[in-house]
Amino acid sequence: ARRRTERLQDVPVAASTVSAVQIAQYNLNTLSSLRFLAPNLSFDRATSGSGSSISLRGVSSSHLDSALEQSVLVYIDGMPISRGRILSDALFDVAAVEVLKGPQALFFGKNSPGGVVSVRSADPGDSFEGYVRMRYEVHNDESSVESAFSGPLGGGFSGRLAVYGSNSEGFQHNVNLAGVADPFRTVAQGGGYIPPAPRRIGEERKIATRGTLKFDNGEGFDANLKLLYSHYSSDGLQGFNEVMACGGGRTHPIMLGFVDTQGDCKLNNRVSRGYLSDAILAAWPEARDWARNGPAARIETFLPTLTLNYEINDAVTLTSTSAYYKYYTRTGGIAGDVANTRFWFYNKEKLKNFIQEFRLDTDFEGMLNFSAGAFYSDSDRDFRVGGANNPHTPDLVTGKLNTHDTQFINKFKTWSVFGQVRIEPIEGFELAAGGRYTKEKKNTVEQTLFVHPQAAAGFRTQGVPLNLKKKEDNFSPEITASWRATDEIMVYAAYKTGYLAGGFSNPGVLGPTASAATLEFDEEKAKGFEAGLKFSSSDRRLTGSLVGYRYNYKGLQLTSFNAVNVTFQTQNAADTRVQGIELDGAYRPIDALTLRGAIAYNDASFKDFRGAQCYAGQTVAQGCTAGQQDLSGRRLYRAPKWVASGGARREFNLGQFTLDVSGDFQYVAKYYATLNMNPGSLQDSYWLLNAGVGLEREGSPWRVSVIGKNLTGKLYGTLGNDTPGGAGDTAATTGEPR
Repeated sequence: ARRRTERLQDVPVAASTVSAVQIAQYNLNTLSSLRFLAPNLSFDRATSGSGSSISLRGVSSSHLDSALEQSVLVYIDGMPISRGRILSDALFDVAAVEVLKGPQALFFGKNSPGGVVSVRSADPGDSFEGYVRMRYEVHNDESSVESAFSGPLGGGFSGRLAVYGSNSEGFQHNVNLAGVADPFRTVAQGGGYIPPAPRRIGEERKIATRGTLKFDNGEGFDANLKLLYSHYSSDGLQGFNEVMACGGGRTHPIMLGFVDTQGDCKLNNRVSRGYLSDAILAAWPEARDWARNGPAARIETFLPTLTLNYEINDAVTLTSTSAYYKYYTRTGGIAGDVANTRFWFYNKEKLKNFIQEFRLDTDFEGMLNFSAGAFYSDSDRDFRVGGANNPHTPDLVTGKLNTHDTQFINKFKTWSVFGQVRIEPIEGFELAAGGRYTKEKKNTVEQTLFVHPQAAAGFRTQGVPLNLKKKEDNFSPEITASWRATDEIMVYAAYKTGYLAGGFSNPGVLGPTASAATLEFDEEKAKGFEAGLKFSSSDRRLTGSLVGYRYNYKGLQLTSFNAVNVTFQTQNAADTRVQGIELDGAYRPIDALTLRGAIAYNDASFKDFRGAQCYAGQTVAQGCTAGQQDLSGRRLYRAPKWVASGGARREFNLGQFTLDVSGDFQYVAKYYATLNMNPGSLQDSYWLLNAGVGLEREGSPWRVSVIGKNLTGKLYGTLGNDTPGGAGDTAATTGEPR
């Protein structure tokens, strides 16, 4: 939490951890599956834009604009990642996951006003060890294997190699098996017939490997080099979407007035989905070579990190962290979640991000200590998006039938310095104060690469780039007072600030009125207080924490529909207050039994959100005027007021064998899945039940487990949006079924 090793009991931060044992016990192999063990945390993949939305305590960023960074930062082995594509990568060979709640700008930087999820992969140990885990999951027909081997190499070196592979058939079933007549395009326009998407939706394949080389000279210097490569492919990220509800109480969804008689309006893992005609794809080189056989997605990740620690003396440590994050992604499919779709899109994205950080930490025996550091980041991101949204005859020059291809080139440079002074005037009482100053320069070039002449009026002139430049700086202070009354009790209070960097919107359509004024959005700022009590019994059998918090977020970056340009774009649209209380704990009455529980009350609401987008079909009587509504005072979307979880694990000694049985639950109160509060996106409260049983023999390396997640098969929507061309219909990313 403060970028140095401390007991969770002593850290004045609202934090929780998920251990390697829990990750294996519950078969958690994606970041999104962490919701089972971390209340108020939700990772949700999206079909377009930024690729996902991460929510913690109800604070999140929109998924509809690829320019948006996440309000919750993912931190992997020293590399800060605010891009949502990381959610598709496998979670494997992990030492621990740490969830830090609330603004974390001081030690983690600009894009962490909602919190930080830190993933630490396993390091090599002092002796040889290894494991192989093979799994088969019934509902998805998913098979996977995970393996790691490590040990000393001599001369102060040790190494570790981990690999992961999985293949899943998906849990959505397509009821549109024969395709449908095209109600929008004639044969001359590349239509006449809309082919079906695959019979099984949500197929995924993952291959990943991580190598670690560690060196320790035993005299105060150590180095840790990690290299991660990950490959992900699927039949399109929209494979996790499903129509959740339809406007007007209809039982079938609508696309621009045409009813999809095969589709329904409820979450049941059954979808009606079409695909783009081969005639349009044949004339579309940007998508043709990789999307001819159906919707597809591919993500390749390359992440090397190098951490150097040098103990200048017993009390002063200098740390250097160098990291390079590179990914390439492409995805394409339909928008609308119906068989008779008119909208098809693709997007491609390349990211290169280099970071360098230096940090100095002291651990003197006296009353004064400090941490200080400097950070630099250089990032290039090339984003391309195209759509086949309207019926066209072939372009006379290119022969294309699609509507447009658009490019966004984003170049960012960030510099920051940070520091914290810790004073302990009396034993057990610590006062820590510090801050982070950040300066950032952004250059963005946006242009329409191609627009069909029959749609030119709705787009910026083809081949005329829009050059955008932005500079911003920010200072985020923080002060914390903590008192360790005893070795078992610590209380703290903190004032924290943070911010999410501003930028320029990368909309799916670059409209004719696009300019710096319409595309620019400013930083989102957070400030507030939290106080907590951390406690344990003298024998450590009981541990827990109680935290209360109240934070205000100003200039929330929200993405809404621009009716003039017919696209989604981001503006600073709302002020928000997030306040609540969290209680969690664990109790081990005997060595063979562990109990855990957590309950969180979160009151997250818009203080001021005038000008919010209406949902399709919303009337004046329902609060919609000129396409806008006032959501001031309403609860944030995806922010349930109550979340609770609990569980137990019991071991039984059966002679030569040990049997362990576990069970747990999670309760989530109702919430809206869409930002515009479409009534159809209201997800009722639900319970998730999990259980597991494992058997192993003393002295044997083998273990066999049967694990059940969401045993009641509860279907629920997590992240929603109005379907394009619909009449109040809502589609949502669905949670994992049984």
